[in-house]
Order: sequence, then C-alpha cells, then structure tokens
Amino acid sequence: MRNSFFILSVILLLCSTSVTKAQFGIAFMDYVENKRSINLGAEYEINSDFLSNDFINRFYLGGYIDKSMKDRQMGRLSGSNVIGGLVNTHLTAFFGKDSSRYRFLVGVNHRQFFNASITDDTYMLGFYGNKQFQGESANLGKSEVNNYTFQEYKMGFVIDGIDTSKAIMGMALSYLQGQNFIRLRTNDSQMNTAADASSISLSTDAELSLSDTAAKKWTDYTGGGMSAEFFAQTPYTSRLGKSKFFLSVSNLGFIRWSDQSLNYKADSTFTFSGVNVSNVFDLRDSTLNAISLDSIVTNSTSLTRAHTSTNLPVTFLIIHKIRFNKLFELTNGFRHLFNANYKPYLFVDGAFYISKNFATNVHVGFGGYGKLSGGIGININIKDHFVLKLGSNSLQGFVAPKSTLGQSAYCTVSYKF
Repeated sequence: MRNSFFILSVILLLCSTSVTKAQFGIAFMDYVENKRSINLGAEYEINSDFLSNDFINRFYLGGYIDKSMKDRQMGRLSGSNVIGGLVNTHLTAFFGKDSSRYRFLVGVNHRQFFNASITDDTYMLGFYGNKQFQGESANLGKSEVNNYTFQEYKMGFVIDGIDTSKAIMGMALSYLQGQNFIRLRTNDSQMNTAADASSISLSTDAELSLSDTAAKKWTDYTGGGMSAEFFAQTPYTSRLGKSKFFLSVSNLGFIRWSDQSLNYKADSTFTFSGVNVSNVFDLRDSTLNAISLDSIVTNSTSLTRAHTSTNLPVTFLIIHKIRFNKLFELTNGFRHLFNANYKPYLFVDGAFYISKNFATNVHVGFGGYGKLSGGIGININIKDHFVLKLGSNSLQGFVAPKSTLGQSAYCTVSYKF
C-alpha cells in the first residue's frame, strides 16, 4: 500500500496547481457540474494538528527523524492530538434521457480512511523513550487508531427538474467489499518507570481488532457492508446574485468483517525488571523466552476470532454559493466527519471565471484534522465535452513542508454527453 500511495501522490502532484466542487469524495458534485457524464478521478488528503508535513513524509516514506524535528512537533502538543487522511479513486457515470426528470448513477470506488488520536505522553514515549518518565507515569489512555480499506460499488438516481430554477435531489446505495482494517483503542492505560529505572510496569485496558491476516489479495473476502448517500441542491435568487444551497450526507453505513477477524483484549498489568545474566556466554533459551514479545502478548492478552463491525466516517457537508456576476462566485461551507476523530471544517472559496472554458479559484479552510489550510485550483473545459479539474485545498504542504500542517491533491477528468 505504501508504494501505491506514493505513486498516487506523485501523479496528483504533477497535476496539482482546488475547485471545492471536486474534492471531499462526493459523487453528486460531479453531476451538479457536468450533468450526464462519466467521471474518473483520484484524491488524497492527510492532515494533523501537531505533525508537520516534512515529519509525516519522513515517517511514511522513510528517512532519519532527528531530535530537532521531533522537538518541533512536541511544541504543538495539546493534550489530545489528531492525525487523519484518506485516499479515494473513483469512476462514476450519470445517464438518462434528456426529456426525463430522472438520471441514474453507477460507480465504483476504492477508499482508504486513516485517523488517530493520541495523548502527549504517547508521543513522548514513542519518540523519546521512557527516560523522562523515571519516577512518574506516562498516560497512554484515550488513544485511538483506525485504518481501513474497502471497495465501493454504487447505484443511485437523481431527480433533476428540466427547469434550472428547481431543486435537485439524489440518493445512492452501495455495497462495500472490505479489504483490511486495524482498530486500536486504549482506555485507562499507563506506564510507570521506577525512579531508579530498575523496572517498568505497564497497566493497560486496551482492545485491538484486525481483519483476517490470511487474506493477501484485494479479491480475498474479509468483510462486507452497505452505505447510503443523500444530497439536495436548491437554487434561489438574492440581492447579491444567483445563489445555491448544497447539502450532502455520505458514507452512512458499516462494514461487518468476517469471523476470521482477530480481536485482542488486554486488561492487566505487566512488570519487567530485567534479566539476571551471570555468564554472557551461557545464555539459555528459557532466559530469552522470558523477554520475548510473543510471550508477553500471550500471557497478557486474550485472543478471539469473531465477526466485528466498523462504522464508516459519515460525511456531512453544507455548501452555499453566490454568483455575483459572470466573473466571480463565492462559496462558503461546513464539513464534518463523524466516527473519525475529526473537528468541524469551515472553508471559503472564491472562483474566478476567466473565460467560458477556464476558471481558477482560491481556497481557505480551518479545522478538520489540522488547522489553517489554503490552496488553488483550475477548471478547464475542452471542446464542450471534456472537463479537467485539478488542484489542492492544502497546497502549503508542498510549498513549505517544514513549517506547515496538511497536504492534499486531486485530479478529475469528466466526459459530458
């Protein structure tokens, strides 16, 4: 997955120059813009409220993370720290008769969601070790990690009045084919280091669930589920110009993973006080086994293989647009992801229609997994049939990765018929 993620990132960066209408993984946005059409696209975003872009790139793609880089991230710790992202590739088609109010949707998506919330002490322990906790406790509780990948097969319809002054509504249902997932949750958990560093005690109440580890290919069945998506757009005329409200609820569903899913549960205390070695040339297997990771896991956790379910990160999106004149349109909106350690995201987008076939825009947003973000994008119409959209809502991650939070990019090609 690491290689495919990197290749996707490179492709999108080559495209990158955000049209708000194209990102956020909402299929019905393509219909609003292109009506009957075939749309092929990809997008990714990753953000954090404490990890800079160069740290994330170094951690994910490999490389040395020195003390100065770790110290910069430590300065942003706030008690509960989040990171999250997504990858989405999609192929969708909207079709129907010109004379009919109804349009139909079919599509297939490949999606990956990742999010995590960790405490300050979890970061400190992971990147600095436990020396600073001598005689103290490191709070590891209330941390959470979620990562899951699945394929989506979608069918739906749109009710679209021929009169452009009427509202547009749509609905879609999807079958989800689970590929893999990891879910880790810690409750009251802490690590105690003795004042003289003679022992370490870990007290934990945690749960870890994994999809079937025997499944290697995406065609191997690891789980299935359903999701629904709803949207509505209503136009109105204000004193400022033609206006529209767009409302969408998507990813409303779940995946039930197979009965071969692994579920670990730990609610115990483990103490390690070292190993006595009288002769380094006379180490026995029994001595080494006493400190092996496998023995620790076996003795301190319980394992069951059973069905488990995950709720998708439900996406709620509201957009308001005002077209002041032929040259300028202002968009503002609100986005929230439930079940995803996400904070409300507020954004403003100004689109400039340079000509009939070319538009560009500037995007500014705050919240989500990160803080302040900004980007630019372009929209090109080619011979009245092809539409190319490409851009980034978090361009700062490519311009100044050392000092900024968050990066994203997308590229979509549409054919209108």
